[in-house]
Amino acid sequence: MVNLNNVYNYYSTQFQPTKSSQKSSSHKKDDLKTVYQNIIKDNQHSPLYKFTFSDHIQAYAIGIKEAAMSLEADGDALSTDGGKGLSEMKAISSDERVVYAKLRDDASEELPENLTIKVNSLATNQTNVGHYLPSGELSIKPGNYIFGIAVNNNEYTFNMTIHDNDTNINIQKNLASAINENDIGVRASVRSNRMDGTSALVLRSDDVGKPEDKDLIFKFDQSYLENDITEFLGVEQVVTPPTNAEFYINDTLHTAVSNQISLNHSMDIDLLATSDKEVQVGYVPDEDKLSDKIANFLQSYNTLIDISRGENQRGASKLYHDVTGIVSRHKDELTAAGIVTDDSGHLSRTGEDDLFSITRIQSLFNDKISDFHKDISRTTGHITLNPLDYVDKVVVTYPNTTGTYPNPYNPSKYSGLLFNDYR
Repeated sequence: MVNLNNVYNYYSTQFQPTKSSQKSSSHKKDDLKTVYQNIIKDNQHSPLYKFTFSDHIQAYAIGIKEAAMSLEADGDALSTDGGKGLSEMKAISSDERVVYAKLRDDASEELPENLTIKVNSLATNQTNVGHYLPSGELSIKPGNYIFGIAVNNNEYTFNMTIHDNDTNINIQKNLASAINENDIGVRASVRSNRMDGTSALVLRSDDVGKPEDKDLIFKFDQSYLENDITEFLGVEQVVTPPTNAEFYINDTLHTAVSNQISLNHSMDIDLLATSDKEVQVGYVPDEDKLSDKIANFLQSYNTLIDISRGENQRGASKLYHDVTGIVSRHKDELTAAGIVTDDSGHLSRTGEDDLFSITRIQSLFNDKISDFHKDISRTTGHITLNPLDYVDKVVVTYPNTTGTYPNPYNPSKYSGLLFNDYR
């Protein structure tokens, strides 16, 4: 009889199902009912066996079942008819100098198949340039001054003390440093004109786009401040007002306060430059995601091979025969797709890791036409249903072949065996 304490210890210390396996093994209620019915059907003509159920044999049997389920799940993940759609695709742009597109990991199917984007104008920030003052001179009386600026809905005040030995460019640089250090949403710099020896304070907003119900991102209100230095610096002069991006998506005009937009929370688009021509945005298979899924499939297959080769009993030989039989029956297809087997039965890839090679491998898992994928499902289904078929045992009684009176409770201790991932 199964020692449940040993089973619990095995799961808690030795085996952690992969995330992909856990996700793929989530089933509907009807699936569990189907598994139960298959167990009963299998038991109708199954002998009653006697096992030596040591801790090692229990871990071995559970390992077979889990590895088979992982192999089936990884094969299903590569299916080209599994309804995964955009989850295995990536977005590409015909001109990434103008438009860069990226699909999110949880992208929905609510995106147009054909996507054209024409960028009329980009969202711009606000830029103010102050008076050009003689850099090496002091054009204001020494004393205490205040500089006030309102950024969006926040107001900031900077206190300044000007001394006799200060110069206009020192005042401009000191104020620019204070603004930048406080991170108020405005970047400050000093622009020098070397031809006439003058300099000006330049203020540029971090945000782009026109604020809602406002014309400017930042402005100055000198009416309530004494000794305000704004007028002296001249930074209230707006050189470039903030503007919104204007672009067409499939011939429909849109505007945005940012150059980073999102379509249906599924695709992120960066507008990088204007263009007189339409940019085509489409979808192609994501070779990185597919390559990872192929690697997972090969690892799951090789895990079953390792389990079968690591056991010194006849049942393990049967497991090895059943698993390698999948490859033997489809060797030509696998070789043509760049998957080969070595002397130990392990699978590996050959050739370049390019989109053509990856797509060719994925075609092996097409649900509608792939005998290879069907063979995997059939073999792993048998292994998962009765992993103890691969454990050495002694027949106690043979089944009554003239009747169909299943007893699911007595043989269920070894047929089916802990379908813990069905939930």
